Amino acid sequence: MPLDPRTEAMGSDPIGSLLVRFSTPAIVGLLANALYNIVDRMFIGRIVGSQGLAAVTVSFPFFGLAITLGIFVAVGASSLVSRSLGRGDKGRAEQVLANAFLLAVVAGLALALVGFLQGDILLRLFGASDQILPEARRYLNVVLLGVPFLLMTFVFNGLMRAEGSPRWAMGTMLIATMTNIVLDWLFIARWGWGVVGAAWGTTIAQVVALLWVSFYYGGRSALKIRPALLPLRKEIVVPILAVGFSPGLMELSFVALLVLLNHTFGSLGGDVAISAAGIFFSLDSLFYLPALGIGEGVQPLIGFNYGAGRTDRVRQAVRLAIGAAAVVFALSWGVAELFPHFLVGLFSKGDAELTAIAVRGLRLGYMLLPLASLYVVTSYTFQALGRARAAFVLQVLRQIVFCFPLLLLMPRFLGMDGVWLAFPLMDLSGFTLAFLMLRREMRRWRKG
Repeated sequence: MPLDPRTEAMGSDPIGSLLVRFSTPAIVGLLANALYNIVDRMFIGRIVGSQGLAAVTVSFPFFGLAITLGIFVAVGASSLVSRSLGRGDKGRAEQVLANAFLLAVVAGLALALVGFLQGDILLRLFGASDQILPEARRYLNVVLLGVPFLLMTFVFNGLMRAEGSPRWAMGTMLIATMTNIVLDWLFIARWGWGVVGAAWGTTIAQVVALLWVSFYYGGRSALKIRPALLPLRKEIVVPILAVGFSPGLMELSFVALLVLLNHTFGSLGGDVAISAAGIFFSLDSLFYLPALGIGEGVQPLIGFNYGAGRTDRVRQAVRLAIGAAAVVFALSWGVAELFPHFLVGLFSKGDAELTAIAVRGLRLGYMLLPLASLYVVTSYTFQALGRARAAFVLQVLRQIVFCFPLLLLMPRFLGMDGVWLAFPLMDLSGFTLAFLMLRREMRRWRKG
């Protein structure tokens, strides 16, 4: 069965132009996704204040749980689709698409149900104090309505890129972000709904995003969701979850990291320190996502060309992606070090204590940020190749084995500085691990 010309281009066009073509929409889409959450916190921080910002911050790990489930499905399904298309097997790709859709629906409904039934317990686990728990629960109750839509959109967006349609995936995030910004302005700034207004803006935007995705798969996609393919198949689901397990575990460890940080900051500086952590991680997503966009852009190129037996093109794609990620991380590092007061001011009405904590966090936490480029691209490379075990080892060693002990021990001796300094040490460990593992993988290609 002939492939769509957009898909065939992944094996024939110059790697450099393909990387730009695939990464640019991914970067724009991910930055739009970052603004999706950042705008909420900006409106809340400047209009509601630090207490409202803390309430949203302790709710954020629940979004992390949703993204974790999405990653379990999306990363593995995307890898299978791109490799299947590289082999010219469109039928297999459609089987993966149908099973990924059903998995996303089930996961979204299950997570929303857990949130409604155990919301207070989860929020306290995430670090909510008695003062902010009621507001955080009101926010979460509305957000839960949009969780199934979030999961379906997240999974389909990854499959769009795997199919060779990164601009459509970018459009999903742009439409959702613009909807959220307009609704935040209306609900928070104009109507004074506070954190509940932010939650409604997020939920409605997720519904709008799913409508856009449905339009693509209703007539624009080369792949179709066929009812006959909907029943879950073991030979499809197991590989999806095997490849998605490693990045999903990484995201789950990030959720655990957020919980640990909320509790640590709460014990060291109260709700104001939790608000500062919310600012840090809002900007963290903004700084990291351009490099993640490069990783997402290069992933289908690596998967397709590896499936086609073109390891020379795979090697070229990996090297170009690492260089591009290093450049964007260096730019982010410069902004964080030179303009921290301006960045923090986007989220604060002028709270001196909040500003002091957050500014110091930016300067310490991002000291070695450019080193993260090698780790990010190597992780996406292993995912694209279907190297589930290698991706698992890399991510677990960096984010769990090294990071968590640092966060547990260093604050005892250095206070909040110990928390911030754990992040550059994690970047250094990730760089070292990625260098050793990627070099070993590339040597295997030469022998093959």
